[in-house]
Amino acid sequence: MLTRNRIVTGALALALLAFPLALTACGDSDAGEDSTAPVAESTSAGQKSNDTAMNQDSNASNGAANGSSSETYSISTSEITEAYMGVAESGETVYYVGNGDGSKTGIFFLDAEKMAHVSFMGAATATEQNGERLITITDELSGNSITFGVTVNDDGSITIDMGSELGKALLAPCEVSEAVDAIKTIQSYTSQVG
Repeated sequence: MLTRNRIVTGALALALLAFPLALTACGDSDAGEDSTAPVAESTSAGQKSNDTAMNQDSNASNGAANGSSSETYSISTSEITEAYMGVAESGETVYYVGNGDGSKTGIFFLDAEKMAHVSFMGAATATEQNGERLITITDELSGNSITFGVTVNDDGSITIDMGSELGKALLAPCEVSEAVDAIKTIQSYTSQVG
């Protein structure tokens, strides 16, 4: 399973790296625009955990493309102690990373077909409600938060429950360095939705 995750992560990273080159080759990229510019982070203020991560009615925005200031998450392998990746029932690739005390936790949903992502990165808190463990991540850039259920499985994987629209995702442990590299690539080459 871990080898399959590495192959999927590597293929995704290569696909994301090739996308800007394809746009430049087709003449769709503005010569003065930096195609590797970080993506502006923004999310809707009232977003709940059961909102769809890739809402088709949302406008994808790239801070570099629309001239706004660009902000990205600061993330390094030295501050992350665990990483997971998998696919949601709705089809998005999901990365979940964190450290032992919850001060740096992130969840990233990637829609590779639309070259778009939804992300939350910041401090996390764990609570129990009706016997379910809930994780709430408060985004360090927008101040918005997302709450989802987490179940630790016997094999070391985790299942996250993101509500009725996105459903669940089974996430397998992966190398921290692979997840951090994938997240940096996602921030650089896809548009933030929300």
